[in-house]
Amino acid sequence: MKTKKITSLLFAGTIALSLTGCIEEYTPQNGAPSQEQVSNAPGAFTSLVSNLTGNLSGKRLYTTSRNQVWDYGYTSFFLTRDVEGQDIVATGSNPYATWYSDVNYLSSGYAVCQFPWTLYYGWINDCNKVIAAGGASNYTEPDEAHKHGVGIAYTMRAMFYLDLCRMYAQKPYSEDHNALTTIKADEIRTAEESRHQERMTWDEAFEFMLKDLDTAEKDLADYKRTDKYTPDESVVYGIKARVYLEKQDWANAEKYAKLAQQGYSVMTESQFLDHSNGFNTPDNNSSWMFATQFKDTDPSILTNDGNDSWGSCMITENSLSDNVSGYATGFGAPQVIDKHLYSTIPNSDFRKKCWLPFSADTLASEKKASELLSLLEPYSCHQDEAGAKLLYRLGQINKYGYGGLNVKFRPKNGILDEKYKVWEVSVPLMRVEEMKLIEIEAAGMQDLARGKQLLTEFAKTRDPQYVYGKHNEAYYNTKTSEFQNEVWWQRRIELWGEGFATFDIKRLNKGIIRSYAGTNHIEGARWNTNTIPNWMVWTFIDTESGSNGGMTLNPDPVQPSEDSPAFKW
Repeated sequence: MKTKKITSLLFAGTIALSLTGCIEEYTPQNGAPSQEQVSNAPGAFTSLVSNLTGNLSGKRLYTTSRNQVWDYGYTSFFLTRDVEGQDIVATGSNPYATWYSDVNYLSSGYAVCQFPWTLYYGWINDCNKVIAAGGASNYTEPDEAHKHGVGIAYTMRAMFYLDLCRMYAQKPYSEDHNALTTIKADEIRTAEESRHQERMTWDEAFEFMLKDLDTAEKDLADYKRTDKYTPDESVVYGIKARVYLEKQDWANAEKYAKLAQQGYSVMTESQFLDHSNGFNTPDNNSSWMFATQFKDTDPSILTNDGNDSWGSCMITENSLSDNVSGYATGFGAPQVIDKHLYSTIPNSDFRKKCWLPFSADTLASEKKASELLSLLEPYSCHQDEAGAKLLYRLGQINKYGYGGLNVKFRPKNGILDEKYKVWEVSVPLMRVEEMKLIEIEAAGMQDLARGKQLLTEFAKTRDPQYVYGKHNEAYYNTKTSEFQNEVWWQRRIELWGEGFATFDIKRLNKGIIRSYAGTNHIEGARWNTNTIPNWMVWTFIDTESGSNGGMTLNPDPVQPSEDSPAFKW
């Protein structure tokens, strides 16, 4: 989906937000009360706090009066980031084609650049309002009544800033500690100050985020949440682990990853592959640490036939009827695993069952319908011929075919044909498996033998026949060790579709490989780069530098003019 070029921040109903306006002038994203109202209205502070997580999903926040398939909140950025790499193929008339194959439209003169800027600084502004309303500006100790709400705000703010730093940083921290990241906007900064705000270096950003997290850790020490849709102390530890991993502070990354895991356990095979509730709810496992939820009252579910939602873009199973369609099915635009990556997964690894086998395409081409149905049956929600026929129809409608179609993310309760119910799902924002893999990498970077032992122990929970040393492809960067490459491979398989792909490519300073013999990447997007692709360093809208005298823009991405020669593995 291409976006039109703009000459100002105003376009077709876009929230006209520059950083200048995000500190003092921008209102909470769903109309939550202002700071002045908080002081006079009972329960308003609670409303502000609940708004922090309530605004993450299901709200049309970028173009409120216009359908944009990718405008459904925080989890949309999982896909904008992931399709920029090699692990997800954005097939068909995909709403994420801008980030996958039309990366020239990510230039600073195009409106799509405003998308992350608008949403992230809107969410940050909501955090700032809670901190200010709780009497905690500049890390002042809040009173007991506001302590937990303020702690949640600091947690969320750090999470948002870590995302922004990783998306906008000129170079990874491993390459340049002084590389510019993003702009700091906090509750004490005035609009005038923001007009001349320079971007933070990595070290400055780390100091800011860790101060937020240290404060959150103290404020949430005695907080007991009622569900996993609000962060608690374990999530604080988890975000700290992410920060220290990015910072290459291996000792602290291991420390906080281990703290974050307390009280959780990794998903079993049956939980991971649950055909009714696999990867659509935190309720059937003790792995999910933090999640967001799409509800039947969400605008993105109720409007445009629910097509502007995570489920529409990521869930490949529904009735394919007029009642329920979606972009991954009815519009023939599913998200598919890279064929080479799939080929590296041993059959003994149960996670391979999260994608349809590429052998299905051979059976389809040979018109062996009965054999194809038999092959598809174990992958369907209902594991019967009727369920297999739904997947069969999808392959017929989808010009792409069958191989690599994801069935990791399931419709709610395995429902296939109830309008809106299909996509009223939860999406994980943090799982204990991520923490386990951070612990493993951090341990191994301090003590290789200990890291290899931990990695083997984890890998055998997925593949009893796992043998260390078989998954260490470098993707052009030979400076990373065999061990780090092995951990990276586990992260690519375990966390596929959960928004980590490009963060890891950038952190490890990898290139990408989409062009190779037998590739399933789309013609015209079969690109290989021996360094971090330029389109992974996100650009700022060009009008931002006009309102912010301290802003230094990132270069516009340059789209490859042709497909790359085939890489030889």
